Amino acid sequence: MPTLHLLLVPSLQSRSALNEPGVLLTTGPVPEEGHLFSYRGQRLQPICRELQHLMEGGCDHPSTQPALPVPMEPALLQTLIRLGQADDEAMLRLVLAYALTVERRRCSALLRPLVAADADLFEMLHRYRLEPWPVARYADLFGLSQRKFNQLFREKFGMSAKQWLQQQRLEHARALLETTPKKVIDVALESGFCNAAHFSDSFRRHFSQTPSEVRRGDASESLARQS
Repeated sequence: MPTLHLLLVPSLQSRSALNEPGVLLTTGPVPEEGHLFSYRGQRLQPICRELQHLMEGGCDHPSTQPALPVPMEPALLQTLIRLGQADDEAMLRLVLAYALTVERRRCSALLRPLVAADADLFEMLHRYRLEPWPVARYADLFGLSQRKFNQLFREKFGMSAKQWLQQQRLEHARALLETTPKKVIDVALESGFCNAAHFSDSFRRHFSQTPSEVRRGDASESLARQS
């Protein structure tokens, strides 16, 4: 499966792939230098959807260059490295937004082939991800057995369909808890969970916080419980 590598190089070495400090976006071999972060299609798809407005249209032909160097100030690179160690998806979002701003055409040409191959599958799954369906129902949408569907899912996204759906539903639920006054039971139902108990248990195991703690914006109780 296509993989995007981000190589952050705050200071140059004698055999650097960059001519100055910056980030190297590449789908090819990765030089042995700098700080490396790698992302498969499952993680690229939602972020590229968010940044669609920055991408250049009409990029029908894939990039002939497997790597794109993007110069950056060393101080910014150090900040991105620290962010990547804490939240690599947030770092990816910032790097791609920056690259699409300063190298729109070349960055768009590099990214589109990475997400285009799985676009139809992802669009269908994203459209129905919050439905309270079993995996077999999703497999039926694609005319596949559940076994074949899970096999395809692992090949494309590196996890089972059940894991991906659970992750998507929980992330959606967290966003609702943080941005709306909806009751926890209503958030659970809107996010594809059939009952509040199962939702709360799954949420706590995934985020190490209960839905109520997230609603209050209070992590102290959860942290005290772990200590």
